[in-house]
Amino acid sequence: MKKFEKEAYGYIKDMFVQHNMVKRVVLTVLSIVVMGLGIALFSVSGFGVDPFTSMNMNVSSTLGIGYGTYQLIVNAVIIVFVVIVAHRGLIGVGTLINMVGVGYSCELFEKIIEPSVKASGDGLALRIALLAAGIVVLCFSCSLFFVCNIGVGPYDSIGFMINRATNIPYKWARVFTDVLVILIGLIVSGGLTALLKGDLFGVKNIGIGTVITAFMMGPLVNFFSEKVTSKILNVDYGRLSKDVAFFMISGAMVKNKVPKDHNPKDLDIKSDAFTVINKL
Repeated sequence: MKKFEKEAYGYIKDMFVQHNMVKRVVLTVLSIVVMGLGIALFSVSGFGVDPFTSMNMNVSSTLGIGYGTYQLIVNAVIIVFVVIVAHRGLIGVGTLINMVGVGYSCELFEKIIEPSVKASGDGLALRIALLAAGIVVLCFSCSLFFVCNIGVGPYDSIGFMINRATNIPYKWARVFTDVLVILIGLIVSGGLTALLKGDLFGVKNIGIGTVITAFMMGPLVNFFSEKVTSKILNVDYGRLSKDVAFFMISGAMVKNKVPKDHNPKDLDIKSDAFTVINKL
């Protein structure tokens, strides 16, 4: 029981240890709402969405469940798995906000945008404009969420865990998970069968937009992080300065290397444990 109490206290301490926490939480909420808008723009454009969203949209429509509700369920399952395997450094307030907010925000914006797009004739030029706007909005929101750095997105955490367990570079772990979730969505929705028959119109939520998110998001998110969002939070993006405390990506990956006899009540920015994390 005492071990459980120490671990639970550690989770709570980790979530709230950072500087400017109120500002970070507010901006994280904003990033999630904007992220929902970006995904909605992708979806309404008809050119496909990012891999994880494509799976959730395809499976939820097949099951007759709302996308927001289904994504919430999937994210909750992922978070439980992350907690069980003790990668607590990946979980934070931002993780929970992401879990709940992205799907429902996307649903809301889709309902607002889609009628206007259909009323305007749904032309190719408009669809391309929506896709371009979706790229910019989604990359900015992902950058803001990352720089706020109060937790990793549920889906993102899978790649970090694969990296830690296998030493496969994160970018390749992410390629693996992206391909996997696309295949799941294709199989469940019947899109794979349609694709094998040459029926491209039978493939839902996967297209050029999906490819763009795979190859262009990284550089664009990095651009926004370096030039815009890091300045909003006054963070040294080049080295993710100590101001981001325990939720540095490197910190999240090595948190469990902190000595077991370390008292979680001492787990703050000036503690020996934090020094250990920074040096690893």
